[in-house]
Order: sequence, then C-alpha cells, then structure tokens
Amino acid sequence: MIGFHHIRARARLEQGLEPFPSKNAIKKFFDYLMYGVGVLAPVALVPQILEIYTTKSASGVSLATWSLFTIVNVLWVIYGSIHKDKHIFLSSSFMIIFDLIVVIGILLY
Repeated sequence: MIGFHHIRARARLEQGLEPFPSKNAIKKFFDYLMYGVGVLAPVALVPQILEIYTTKSASGVSLATWSLFTIVNVLWVIYGSIHKDKHIFLSSSFMIIFDLIVVIGILLY
C-alpha cells in the first residue's frame, strides 16, 4: 500500500477535487469535524432506542417517519457507494441499522 495516498491525491487533483484534508484551515477543521458528526449522528438515536425497548412501548413514535428515515439513509448509502465516499457510506450504514432497530421496536410494541 506504499504510495496509495499519493495516488489518491493525484486522482483527486485530476478530478478537480480538493485535497483531503484541505490545506485551508477552516475547511480542514470542517473536514475533521464531519468525522465526529458521522459518529455522533447514529449515537443520537440511542436514547430513542433505549426508550422503546426499556419501556416496551412505542407510543408517540411514528412508523412512517422512521421508515422514511431508513429509506433516506439507504439512498445516502447508495450515494456514498457511487461516489466512493466512505464517510457518507459508513455513517449512513450505521444510521440504517439504528433506524431499523427503531422500526422493529415500533412494530413489536
């Protein structure tokens, strides 16, 4: 894998994309911030999941909303896959798993 980073950097330049992480300080900050967002977004669903499964009640939780969230995240996974963007792909994949856990909880309770 020696030189892989160099090859990817050249490919990004040839495609007209900025280097990752950006050399601009503000853009670089956001490049790394989005790693955190990609992790925190799925984790934000944990309280809803715990509420459904510990109380064994899904009253007030919309099946239509959570089903739509799942569909939207499937589309993001496809988008991330097509564009070979592992950050979008991984974050959205985790979101699908967590969304499905909520949907299953709604169906069960």
